[in-house]
Amino acid sequence: MILTWLLPGALLRPERKNALARQMEFLESVIDDAESGEHIHVSFERHRYRDLVGTPIEKFCYLSIAQGLALLPPLRELARQCKFQIERERAIDVEIAPARATLKLLTYFPALILLGAAIGNVMPVNQSLLAPIPVGMVLISIALQVFGRQWSERIIAHARS
Repeated sequence: MILTWLLPGALLRPERKNALARQMEFLESVIDDAESGEHIHVSFERHRYRDLVGTPIEKFCYLSIAQGLALLPPLRELARQCKFQIERERAIDVEIAPARATLKLLTYFPALILLGAAIGNVMPVNQSLLAPIPVGMVLISIALQVFGRQWSERIIAHARS
């Protein structure tokens, strides 16, 4: 029950936010340098970072530099789109926060009740839980928790798309 938070869906969300924020920082830096008179190619190479490799931004910049096209207006448009995506992600996070909180509560609440009952000697754990029926119920509960968590993560992922 308690270990269901280790499912992969819970671990990918912060990486996505960091990638968008990093792209926005890169675009803002290159745009600021270009507006102050620095050559865009020099600024691009100076602010380039490892995760930028292979992205559409990098391909676009290299193609534009090779063709001698003006980069500043398209970079401003890319920055505007990136800012829109960041604001959209924040708005979605605000909207799904109650669902995530409920999901966490429903995941950890049964374990906390069982732990509280064991600590408070409401029920003797060694006698009550070692019988076959309670063990089966605990296993079914864990399976339902995992299934419910995956289902909720799919709903949240669908709300994001």
